[in-house]
Amino acid sequence: MLKAYCTSNRFNDEAKQIIKNAGVELTINDSREGIGKDELISALEKYDILIISIFSKLTADMIKYVKTPKIIATLSVGLDHIDESFLKSPLITVINAKTANSLSVAEHIFALILTLNKRVEEGNRLVLEGKGNRKYLHEKPEDISQKTLGLIGCGNISLNVMKIANAFNMKILCYDKYLSNSTNLINKGIRFVDLDELLKTSDIISVNIPLDSETKDFISKDKIKLMKPTATFINTSRTEVVDTKALIEYADLHDTFYVGLDIDVDNYKELFNKYRKNVIVTPHIAGTSKQAIYKVNIEVANRIVESLILFNADGTTKLYSSDNK
Repeated sequence: MLKAYCTSNRFNDEAKQIIKNAGVELTINDSREGIGKDELISALEKYDILIISIFSKLTADMIKYVKTPKIIATLSVGLDHIDESFLKSPLITVINAKTANSLSVAEHIFALILTLNKRVEEGNRLVLEGKGNRKYLHEKPEDISQKTLGLIGCGNISLNVMKIANAFNMKILCYDKYLSNSTNLINKGIRFVDLDELLKTSDIISVNIPLDSETKDFISKDKIKLMKPTATFINTSRTEVVDTKALIEYADLHDTFYVGLDIDVDNYKELFNKYRKNVIVTPHIAGTSKQAIYKVNIEVANRIVESLILFNADGTTKLYSSDNK
């Protein structure tokens, strides 16, 4: 019998049953603390299928412990916690949740856009400070209808953002390195442009790309300077996709430039240790709604089962039970 191990105690019952119905013996880590590196290595050696969260880091020095075919499934969209050696190994099939939390992230993007443009956070702060009069707002609220929305990346998150944007009658620009011409999207009124044009002309910009060796500091200090001093900039991708320090410096220089971030802030505590009326930061929660987590579990479980079928159909890459190793 194939054996699977899940490092997360949040793997829901329906997802567990999907795995068990496929004839896989599933063990769940019940500790809220997760598992350490030594335990992760042990799991790599012992189990055929490893289900991890973003808090379990598979580093380059750990690949040597993989001697037989494995499925490694991550309960996330991003893969930056898994070293490239695992992604390239012929012994390993890596699975992620490609679509499950995309709507949740899209909704969060618009929550940030509306909170900033409607001055919700600033207004609430003024009330708490005893200045509950709209005359104290540093700038009047704005409508987002008819504004130009620039999307960097045209994956599942951006596709859901487009649907919401249409309800606000927004004009949509898109930049994607791998997709510069989509007849389906063009027919829906989406215009594809290069990155510099998008940054220069968009009223609202949302970054929706994964972090890898090519996208680190993709929105650099020089790119930030191209944006309108009246624009709204949203990043719900990994923190390192944007030069975050330069971004906040630009916001400090222009109080009409609005920033909404949903990122890991551990390395930026000093940068975000004061209130700014034009900046909102949430601690990377966009894709972690109750509904999103549920859907991620189900998608990953189903993709594991699909991969088992492929393994069993191809004798050259058959996933052998750990009982026979």
